[in-house]
Amino acid sequence: SVESNLVEIGPRFVLNPIRIFAGSMGGPTLYENPEYISPNEIRRALRKRASSSYAHRVVSKKLRGERQEASKVEPNPLDKVFHDEGH
Repeated sequence: SVESNLVEIGPRFVLNPIRIFAGSMGGPTLYENPEYISPNEIRRALRKRASSSYAHRVVSKKLRGERQEASKVEPNPLDKVFHDEGH
């Protein structure tokens, strides 16, 4: 008598249905997975996040320039009093 064992090779194949239609390739939708996010939506979110970081850098650069302008020291007119022109 020979015993046979079932051994799993590799990962399991899992299907996550996105939509189930009434017809074979179309028709009214019978089921739609509410947790499914399309790859286009994921890419759009990534681009939006990247663009918001760019917008943040632009605003920061503008604010930094404004702070630098506000903190500039005016030249003191008395600096030239002891300045020697001839030597």
